[in-house]
Amino acid sequence: MTTRYNKKAGLIFSLSVAMIATIVPRIIRLDIDQPYAMLYNFAYLSATLFFYWLAHHFFLTRIPSGRAPGKFTKALLSIFSSVLFMALLTYSCNVALLLPLNPKPHIEMSAGQVFFIRLFRAALISSFTYFAVFYYRLLRMLQEAVRENESLQQSTLEAQLTSLRQQISPHFLFNSLNTLSTLSREGSVKEYILKMSEVYRYVLHYQEQTQVPVQEELKFIHAYIYILESRFEEGLKVNIRIDPQNLSKKILPFALQLLIENAIKHNAVSYRSPLSIDIYDLNGKLVVENDLRPRKTMDGQSGTGLHNLSRRYRLTARKDILITRNATKFKVEIPFLI
Repeated sequence: MTTRYNKKAGLIFSLSVAMIATIVPRIIRLDIDQPYAMLYNFAYLSATLFFYWLAHHFFLTRIPSGRAPGKFTKALLSIFSSVLFMALLTYSCNVALLLPLNPKPHIEMSAGQVFFIRLFRAALISSFTYFAVFYYRLLRMLQEAVRENESLQQSTLEAQLTSLRQQISPHFLFNSLNTLSTLSREGSVKEYILKMSEVYRYVLHYQEQTQVPVQEELKFIHAYIYILESRFEEGLKVNIRIDPQNLSKKILPFALQLLIENAIKHNAVSYRSPLSIDIYDLNGKLVVENDLRPRKTMDGQSGTGLHNLSRRYRLTARKDILITRNATKFKVEIPFLI
């Protein structure tokens, strides 16, 4: 919201201030014998205020605070530039007789005096509008921060509730799997149970965390892939290529698992035509790319997992994931948190 120009609010602001400054005083003084001049002043001041509103929004939005010498310098730059542009525009229209100004002031003044009075008036109006825009944007940012905080708290509560619904005493299951692995004598069964134990250990440790090192997520993913390959055998191929320098960076917990699960859920997996999933790093992001072979029949809602992942990144890290697809590939890019 704060990155837009808020044109509706600017229009209301411009019309209200112009009415208070031009029409209301004349009505109070009963000075309404020149309605055309009154309406002209109202229209001209409204247009000027609205232009200043848009100009100040432009400077506050397009010039980040980190790059400018300071807020005061940015304010002066915005006010001076908008006044200069408006003065040139008004002068051009006046020369072309499109916007004739009143050439006869009530008090005889020189051309220089008229120029400086109009310049001072324009700077005063522009300054007033700048601070109105600044505090309006500040108020909107505070409101957005409150809403995002409430939304994050709601998402956390929903995630905790979902976790409670989906888990049946995970500690009990974890301990049972460890016991079962000691009782099993077959190597393949024992390995499968150990991988399931690793998955549950990761879930228990990171289910309430907001960040996880890529290296820890990959350990969990390898165990998760082993379980999937035991189910699909040769129908699933997962290739992982990540620069060791990026293993210490962090992402959201279960992000890779969700993307792998999403690829399997929405695409056909078969022995004759294996589903290939590639996980690699590129330009400060982790990329999960899979073959695009949509299933003919889908169960459950489509896109819920990606929507939740995108929402989690936006709320916890103020970053966005990037989703692209073409005729043969589906790709999701998730940014590193650190």
